Amino acid sequence: MSILLHPGQSTVFRAMFIERLYRFIVVCCSRGWGKSYMAAVAACTALYELFELDESVPNKVVYIIAPTYDQVTEIYYPLLAYDLGLESIALKSSRDLGRFVFPGRVELRLVSYEAVERLRGKGAYFVVWDEVTSCKKGISAKKAWQGVIQPCIITRWSEQNAKRFDAKNPGRGLIISTPKGYDFFHELYSLRELNPLWGSYHYDYTQSPYLDINEIESIKNDLDPIEFASEYLASFKESGNSVFYMFDRDRHVTSQIPDFVTSKKSNDLGEDVHACIDFNVGLQCTSLFALRGGQAQFIDEIKGHPDTESLAKDLRNRFKNHRIFAYPDPSGKARKTSAPVGVTDFSILKSQGIQVNARKKAPPIVDSVAAVNRMLVNANNNTNLYIHPRCKGLILSLERTKWVDGNPNTATIDKSENLEHFSDGIRYGLEYLFPIQSHTTPVKRGFNF
Repeated sequence: MSILLHPGQSTVFRAMFIERLYRFIVVCCSRGWGKSYMAAVAACTALYELFELDESVPNKVVYIIAPTYDQVTEIYYPLLAYDLGLESIALKSSRDLGRFVFPGRVELRLVSYEAVERLRGKGAYFVVWDEVTSCKKGISAKKAWQGVIQPCIITRWSEQNAKRFDAKNPGRGLIISTPKGYDFFHELYSLRELNPLWGSYHYDYTQSPYLDINEIESIKNDLDPIEFASEYLASFKESGNSVFYMFDRDRHVTSQIPDFVTSKKSNDLGEDVHACIDFNVGLQCTSLFALRGGQAQFIDEIKGHPDTESLAKDLRNRFKNHRIFAYPDPSGKARKTSAPVGVTDFSILKSQGIQVNARKKAPPIVDSVAAVNRMLVNANNNTNLYIHPRCKGLILSLERTKWVDGNPNTATIDKSENLEHFSDGIRYGLEYLFPIQSHTTPVKRGFNF
């Protein structure tokens, strides 16, 4: 039996099993790239690492998770049993049960996502999660990862346990899928920006030797642009119902943004701090930025204060020797908080020496959205808005805030995912500082890749 990996697959394999660069690898790739074969080879390699361990070592299990029972058995069982030869070395195997049992109490199990909660409390040395974006039935993908799959790995196969059992690696995971917009798979793909244990790889259809590029080009007339971008370009970009359609994580998110400049002299003021605030009891989502050469550079964010008073005190304590300018929701001049009767959100901010800048009434949503999009990229292809990766809430908000019913003409933002608070806040601030001079009727922008 020979195993042949094409260059992209080899890069992923080398990073996980030879160079051991990451514990968790996310692969975003097009149809036809060879996801199933890559996943099966990775699972088999992990098995052979387990074969080297003493029989007394517990939790020597590898899992492959796919969206449905049919997928995980019809695709993976023949591939593992016959193409990769596991049936010939297994003590017993069952397609119906999706299970291979090997000497030394080593197992490989095929699991339908529909039954993923059965993994609770179990241990896994290695997990392959295939086609995350198609895992819809049952709990959400985020809950499945955080509450079921990841605990199986890290609670039983920590780095400490790996050393104790003389294993080559701690528990690891390979997450592989074709994208379908800015969903939880994209969150996993982006963890590499903040966590060195995570690595991500991207491959479109031109990087698969299994596909005929001329054939793929010929089907462009049969697919809409978004579907083609998702299936064959492995693009996370969605259709024109994205509110902040000019936002691009690769372009706008950078760790090179310096912190707020403080003065070396105790009596001198440091750099001005600008705070975009969305009043919401228990959230108080606030994005903090500096104005530098006409650019808004977002440096940090705050979330979770129970009321405006605690937020205001926190801002003043954090930035004692800075002027603070707040850009809150204009309705805050009338909204009452849990403070004494008659005290408004605005007056609470002012009591802490924070200057409040807000319109007399909220501007049209389309104008404030246009102000943000123009800062992201203007007609001359210039960018005047940058965000530090630590502003995770703001980044998600810009990526995933959508119009109701996918229609920007309604000028109504979809609040069903509860992700809009940070982007609401920066709408107020950037519209105040960089207003759109002429009001226009919203139109569909088409598609942006």
